[in-house]
Amino acid sequence: MVGLLIKKEFKNLFRTYFVNQKSGKGYSKAKTFGFICLFVFLILILMAMFFGMGISISGPLVSMGLGWFYFAIMGIMALALGVFGDVFNTYAMLYKAKDNELLLTLPIPSSKILISRMVVVFLLGLLYECIVFIPGIISFWLGGGGNYCNVPSAIISQILILLFLGLFITSLTCFLGWLVALASNKMQHKNIAVIIFSVIFFGAYYFFCMRLSDFINSLILNAEAFSNNVKSAFYPAFAFGMAGVGNLMDTLIFVAFSVVTFAIAVYILSISFRKIITTNKGSVKVKYKGYTGKKSSQYFAIWKMEGKRFVSIPTYTLNAGLGIIIMPALLILLLFKKSTLAPLIEMVGTTEYAPLIPMVCATMMACMVSMDCGTAPSMSLEGKSIWILQSSPVDPKTVMRGKIDFHFVLNVIPAFILAFFGSLILGFGALDTLLIVVYTVAFTYLISAFGMMMGTIRANVNWTNPVVPIKQSMAVMITLFSGWILSVVYPGGWYLMRSVVDPIVWKVVMTLLIVIMDILSYLWCMKIGIKKIKEL
Repeated sequence: MVGLLIKKEFKNLFRTYFVNQKSGKGYSKAKTFGFICLFVFLILILMAMFFGMGISISGPLVSMGLGWFYFAIMGIMALALGVFGDVFNTYAMLYKAKDNELLLTLPIPSSKILISRMVVVFLLGLLYECIVFIPGIISFWLGGGGNYCNVPSAIISQILILLFLGLFITSLTCFLGWLVALASNKMQHKNIAVIIFSVIFFGAYYFFCMRLSDFINSLILNAEAFSNNVKSAFYPAFAFGMAGVGNLMDTLIFVAFSVVTFAIAVYILSISFRKIITTNKGSVKVKYKGYTGKKSSQYFAIWKMEGKRFVSIPTYTLNAGLGIIIMPALLILLLFKKSTLAPLIEMVGTTEYAPLIPMVCATMMACMVSMDCGTAPSMSLEGKSIWILQSSPVDPKTVMRGKIDFHFVLNVIPAFILAFFGSLILGFGALDTLLIVVYTVAFTYLISAFGMMMGTIRANVNWTNPVVPIKQSMAVMITLFSGWILSVVYPGGWYLMRSVVDPIVWKVVMTLLIVIMDILSYLWCMKIGIKKIKEL
């Protein structure tokens, strides 16, 4: 039974790679292979990034006799990425999956439902961990690890801690998911609380990424002092590092610790799993008060519907609205870091590559708005309720316009503010400022309209977990990477043709190209898209 449940979870998780969500028919082997290759390619890119970091610090630390310290650092990073990547899925997968109540009505013990989902959580956490830890292991051996430790015992220890670190990550993510689920049943504004927690977590993560190079330099220069502090103040990291270099006793201690924490997590979840997923004590009891409703147009009714959905699903809010928070924060950062950027801009401004500066700024704006592609999963999130849109006396064109415009307005306001005031802070001329602002606004609309187009073509209304259309759909992936690729064409194209194309002409042409693509995407939605809504 557990095997069948695990198989079901994996089918739901990766269904979009094998089955056409609209027709329900399986993809050809070639198309499925292409999707898998794309997924593997993205994983390899991330692994290459951590390999570069690992190879830069493994050699110096190993040469100083601090190989254990290297593994302590990589272990902490693998743990952080595993928890960061898995904790947001764990809450939704364990407690908020739409088939929870259906499964509980079947003669299936809740313990088996829990175990099957914890297995999937473990494998996902192990995947995130391997993105960091496997490049870390390779970097260790390339950095001279063979001369530092006993090779056979180190290999055995590294395999064991790789597997059991994944088990420990599962324990942490399940425990955090349990706390969130338990708290959400007691809270009035549970979605807001989840969003605030997630934003804080994202902020800490991105702060770490921004300071990563400084951290690496400081680490190499002060490795001895750092390692002594870790050894004395954070013994678990020291023990993990010693396990990484082949100390079998520390390896066995870590394995035992992981098993015990996992057993505790399973016990806590097993005694409260059914209660948490079937109760909603946090629902606020509101006394009914009659009032006269205000009449609104069909267009603004779609806006209201999209707004409620946007704030009611934390994963959706974070994936389609994180830029709303990041862009004002970047403007403030730009204001305080102007003195740091000014010498670089002035230096490049005296060379033949000076026109690239505003182009790169426009590209960065385009990349940021591409990440907030809220229209791509919008149609899929209608789910089984899609029939309401299909049967209601609302013009499909109004539905399309309402969805596109809601997400466009949501993102264009902070994007406009950052593009305009950022250009002024950096000292761009009036023409460059105008072109950056127009390009940013046009690109923001393109992401909304093109995302709606892809979301309609690749609509998936048969999901059981909203994470699937929000984070795992081809529509979101195509919209995101298409936006990034197109934005890079702006500076990259002029750089390749700089000897034959005037930079002002190139900027105007690229801006007009985005406007033309806006019009084409909008026309597709208004003509072909409205027909496809009826076919979903």
